[in-house]
Amino acid sequence: MDMHDNLPGTLKSWEGWAQMLAPQTSSLVGLSLVGSPGALENASYLYASEAMEPSSCQPAQAEGMQPYTLQWFLEIENQRHSRHARWIPRLLEFNKHAGETLLGMGEGLGTDWLQYARNGTSVVVCSQTAEQLRLVRRNFELRNLGGRFVHAKPECLPLENASIDVACVSGLLDQRGEPRTIVDEIYRVLKPGGKIIAVTPAKYDVVYWEKLLFPWKRWFTSGSPDANEPNSRFSARRFSRLFVQFSEHRLYKRHLRRSLVPHAWRWMPLALLERLIGQQLVLKAFKPISAAMEHRPRLSA
Repeated sequence: MDMHDNLPGTLKSWEGWAQMLAPQTSSLVGLSLVGSPGALENASYLYASEAMEPSSCQPAQAEGMQPYTLQWFLEIENQRHSRHARWIPRLLEFNKHAGETLLGMGEGLGTDWLQYARNGTSVVVCSQTAEQLRLVRRNFELRNLGGRFVHAKPECLPLENASIDVACVSGLLDQRGEPRTIVDEIYRVLKPGGKIIAVTPAKYDVVYWEKLLFPWKRWFTSGSPDANEPNSRFSARRFSRLFVQFSEHRLYKRHLRRSLVPHAWRWMPLALLERLIGQQLVLKAFKPISAAMEHRPRLSA
């Protein structure tokens, strides 16, 4: 279902935005934007998650800003791309797809996807969560950037075969019981020669190795286990196998703060540590040109 028919063309004020969402019940993060005590808590959660702040870091930068305003979204963008995850703009190729059509899928507020739109890419955002689409669209419209926002399950995209040039998928595949069906659907909508850029949490990251090599540290920590434990994440090999029908695989490991590295390893260059025990996997691959023959009608003898 396309969200164009369900959302007003212009969002002029935060009050009007909140009133529009008042009847909705969020399945994204229990989002309630109308004066409830949980509204600011959810905004802080979204801020910290999208800015890729460490779990030990409080989102103090968001204090004094009204959530879901342009200033709030801009501060998230600054924290994400200029401080906590400087690798993203280059590795996700924000400025390399002008004139192409990009499909954005996954979690978040669209901070990465709107960078493509800013650089002349036609962006299509698909999500099965209506609340996420509303927030992503608000983020776009506050910058006067256009996009198409489609409410659909990632396993069943309402897009034509071979209609997408690039797909950027972030924080989605590790949370689905059957990620292969999503990859197959992405393969279907990509043009022959089209590119997939997929980002997912790494299984063998710094936290994994610290727990393995320093198990006694668990005795001195408290709190509930991470809901996204490494057993639900991908190793580099398994992640690459998920895209077996694609060609020219290139796999990267990124995202590591030195403060997370055990003291015994901190003498090593951070760039090297990032490639060994980084927290995010980034895969790039192409739909083979030969896939153009898959739907070509056979010539009669």
